[in-house]
Amino acid sequence: MVRGVAAGLLVCAATALPAFALDTVKPLKSDEFRVRYAYPFELLTEVLKRTTPTYGPYVEEPYTETISVARSHEEALKGDRINIMISDAGHKEFDEDMIPVPFPIDKGLLGYRVALIDSDNQSKIDAVQTLEQLRTLSVGQGSNWGDLRVYEYNHVPVRTAQTYESLFLMLLHGRFDLFPRGVTEAPGEVRAYGPQYPRLAIDRHLLIRYPFAQFFYVSKSEPRLAARIRDGLEQMKKDGSFDAFFNQHFARQLVDLKLPDRTVIELQNPYLPAWVPLSRKDLWFDPNSLR
Repeated sequence: MVRGVAAGLLVCAATALPAFALDTVKPLKSDEFRVRYAYPFELLTEVLKRTTPTYGPYVEEPYTETISVARSHEEALKGDRINIMISDAGHKEFDEDMIPVPFPIDKGLLGYRVALIDSDNQSKIDAVQTLEQLRTLSVGQGSNWGDLRVYEYNHVPVRTAQTYESLFLMLLHGRFDLFPRGVTEAPGEVRAYGPQYPRLAIDRHLLIRYPFAQFFYVSKSEPRLAARIRDGLEQMKKDGSFDAFFNQHFARQLVDLKLPDRTVIELQNPYLPAWVPLSRKDLWFDPNSLR
């Protein structure tokens, strides 16, 4: 149902509205989001510039005030102050009440997880070879994170915390064994938190993998903007510039993590909505490409 609604709105946007109407883009760019989503924001700018010959000019009016997660969701659904969000797939309110652009902007890297660990525990983690063995350990997650239920569905013991920062303390106090992070997140977190927590390290052995990705979501009041973003991403994919942009941002750290040499633990994710294009293999990251 969601797939049909999203596709229908995108088609209407491409055919029914004036080709050169001025698009007003209102992303959430508070200080926290500006840092965490630097890559998607740069990609969004590139997409909007590339589609100017077809769709015309645009103006950006970012929302920069500090805002809670719950409030940001409310504003995005209304579409007045925020009309575009960057989010992982599977949040019911976004899937039903915004227009998802069905293109994984991170190539699914969000579903490739290496773990932050207490370096004293590396030898214990080295012994894990299967999902059954992983279930003898525990992982840490934020209590409202989208992939919390993925671990629960796969019967991996989970310990939760209300705040991101407290998970580092819980890890190093032995409350759980693994703090799985996206492969684009872990290196920066060790650089940021390592001086404060000298035993904090990236596990060298495991790669936890499940279908998961980041997407652009656009307010239902802006179907033309959703179509513009979709078309721009598809253009960049077709001419090779999307892959070049992706590699520019991530290739080095992916090589440094030695993903092809890790033991892969596959988890199931039954919570992805039907519109996620899993069948388009060219849109998803393959760690064997690093060999």
